[in-house]
Amino acid sequence: MSRVLFQNSPAAPVFNRTRADIACFVGLVRVLPGAAAPASVGSWLSSLGYSSGPAPYPNQIATLTNIPIPVNSYGEFTALFDDGTTGAGFGTDYLATGVRSFFAQGGRKCYVVRVGDPVNAQTSPQAMAALLHDLLPNAAFDPGNTQTWTGVSSLSVLEDASFLLTPDLPVLSASQLSGAIGQIPNPSTGPEEFVVCSQGSMVAPTQRSTPGGAAPRLATADYASWATSIAAILNFLANGVQSNLLHLREVQYIAAFPMPLDLDPATAAENPSSDEIAQDIHGVIETWMKETQFVAGSLPPNISSAFLQLAYPWLMTSGSGILLESLEAPDGALAGLLARNALVKGTFTSATKITPAEIYDVSPALPEQEVLTSAQPLIWGATPVQPKALIERFSMFGFTPSGLQLLSDVTTYPGESYRSGPVSRLVEIICRAARQMGESAIFQNNGPALWGRVQRYLQNLMTRLWTLNALDGDTVSKAFSVRCDRTTMTQNDLDNGRLIAYVTFTAASTIETITVQLAMETSGTSAQQITANLAEAS
Repeated sequence: MSRVLFQNSPAAPVFNRTRADIACFVGLVRVLPGAAAPASVGSWLSSLGYSSGPAPYPNQIATLTNIPIPVNSYGEFTALFDDGTTGAGFGTDYLATGVRSFFAQGGRKCYVVRVGDPVNAQTSPQAMAALLHDLLPNAAFDPGNTQTWTGVSSLSVLEDASFLLTPDLPVLSASQLSGAIGQIPNPSTGPEEFVVCSQGSMVAPTQRSTPGGAAPRLATADYASWATSIAAILNFLANGVQSNLLHLREVQYIAAFPMPLDLDPATAAENPSSDEIAQDIHGVIETWMKETQFVAGSLPPNISSAFLQLAYPWLMTSGSGILLESLEAPDGALAGLLARNALVKGTFTSATKITPAEIYDVSPALPEQEVLTSAQPLIWGATPVQPKALIERFSMFGFTPSGLQLLSDVTTYPGESYRSGPVSRLVEIICRAARQMGESAIFQNNGPALWGRVQRYLQNLMTRLWTLNALDGDTVSKAFSVRCDRTTMTQNDLDNGRLIAYVTFTAASTIETITVQLAMETSGTSAQQITANLAEAS
């Protein structure tokens, strides 16, 4: 024996549904030549039903397209996908930089669903539209047919994903894109020779050129397309009950709010007016973020939803130099902060206390009043609509005396009950825990013994959350209540095998009382109805 070789064989992926920090990136990224999924990942995908051949179905696993690839580090990502530094990029590698920022901010695991290659200035409008179509939930989605699990629909098989990101949605929604291919200096091809070192002078290091052109900015008509896409994704998440995919309702959609097209791209990039930009954004808010709750299937699209967090403004990071204007979509960094916050402090706490890493600037600049939280109680649904600072609508990054921070952790919900991001995520983990318990009891007799077991389980869960300071109240009885007995179900519910439990609690970061109705049916399906008893100050 001349030598011993050690080969790292990754363990087969497994779903861990107790985690609340796993993200799923869906978008555009190049596959490295010769790259292939590890054998353990291929076997796992095959067990989920994905095709590895033969015809007539495409070899989904071999092409690494429209399949969820589990990634536990940025090194694992760059072993399969182009990180944007190979010279083949056009400054639009937003998924690659988003994954990088996710891990840089403290994320530990994500899934990557590749839809296609990043776009460039030469990409035709028809090709852009086709990529956007492939990214969005499949209109022909069938839970039993893996061929329809494309784009965002891939979430249907991911039982432990808590965050969904589509970093390429802004660029796919923009009607104008003027990027230039990135360049990496070519090494000399001449003969090797010794060169006398210069005396008394410094040799400037070689700089990698930044792609030319402007970052994607949206005109008014472009925002209509963007909002329609956002609404389609929210509709897919909200309709999880109808598809018997309840875990979809436990996924938080984190999206980057696109920059507005103030003037022409070159002028807007060189001399943006913060006041005009803020006015443009408020115009989008009035049109697409109405002060009414998102309803699945509603038209025209309304993206005000507890399922959605919009990140803004765009960021300059240690890895954004490969992008147009060196500007990175902020959704990857926000997801990384939320993931780190879930691991360190609990997902039901605000991520504003987590210090970001590798972010050194934001763009565009905004007026001071847009990043200051109002001291007065917000009034939602007023006529005329009460203007609200952008920080009340967006999860915003900005500068503070202690450095650059996440200034707000909020959803786009049009009210105080679920506008807080921590509250929305708290409801999600309660529903997730209750769903897992319900799955274990689905075939038991629907009677007092089962009701008592469900009630004790939920009481223990809520008590644990109370001890972790997720709930407000000096005592357990003031923090929450749980009921699962004859009073929570009608005779019709009992005849149809439905078990219903009521959980009422007060979240630590809100003055609202939230009621969660959990129902379980003998067919193996269940429903989650969440209502909030508003107690807003006058």
